[in-house]
Amino acid sequence: MNKIALVIVSAALSTALMAQTTTAPATDTAKAKTHAAAKKEPVISGTLTSIDAIGNTIVIKTKAKEDTLTVDSSTVVKSSGKAVKLGDLASGVKVTAAYKEENGKKVATKITAKVEKAPAKEPAAK
Repeated sequence: MNKIALVIVSAALSTALMAQTTTAPATDTAKAKTHAAAKKEPVISGTLTSIDAIGNTIVIKTKAKEDTLTVDSSTVVKSSGKAVKLGDLASGVKVTAAYKEENGKKVATKITAKVEKAPAKEPAAK
């Protein structure tokens, strides 16, 4: 009789512990997502004035100032919605760059170029 009671109590405790273990990560995941959403990266928008492929930096001129950002291997670079290399961008193009602060430097995480479409050609006069 004592063995049956011990088995029942053990089973109940095991079930309770398993239920607690499986729900804890979901709660932690929800907290992590909330924390990540609250921690948005700052963004700079302006004109790309300089690209230094050797020094891995770019300079973006805004209305107020010029900002230098470091570019690393994890930086995502896009133009017209497609992934491109940093060297594919040209000075004078409008860009938006998200960045993070690391060791006192702004490190670009994503650079998006806004390429303006050329105006449609007018038909030649007859």
